[in-house]
Amino acid sequence: MKAEANKFKILHFATHAILDDRNPLYSHIIRSRTDNDQHEDGLLESWELMKLDLNAKLAVLSACETARGRVAAGEGIIGMSWALFVAGSPAAVVSQWKVDSARSSELMIEFHRNLVQKRNAGKSEALRQAALKVFRGSYNHPTYWAGFILIGDDN
Repeated sequence: MKAEANKFKILHFATHAILDDRNPLYSHIIRSRTDNDQHEDGLLESWELMKLDLNAKLAVLSACETARGRVAAGEGIIGMSWALFVAGSPAAVVSQWKVDSARSSELMIEFHRNLVQKRNAGKSEALRQAALKVFRGSYNHPTYWAGFILIGDDN
């Protein structure tokens, strides 16, 4: 994944994430691990994200608490979304709290559908429309649709 990430305009990680408040650069998303790769631990830590040379216009971290991190003077929130910006992605969709996997997948499918169908509407509008669809469906509690935010460039 690290070797191929710079080839894509949209990166979407639908997985679990672990927030490390003390050392935010060790916050990580959990990936699968292959038996034949002894150099990979199956974790993609924030410091590893920072080292990627991304060409993606958007990175989506569809996992719990990926918008969180430690607030540092002059830097803002240091965490996974910050690492994506350092790596070159001008926009990230991240979550502010623990999210439900099944409902998040519905939201994200609708979000990507909106990005494709409404190309000129912007990322924030695509996310807003996806949230409205989930809200109007059977999951109207904000826990299911309000946790994800766009940080960065909307175009």
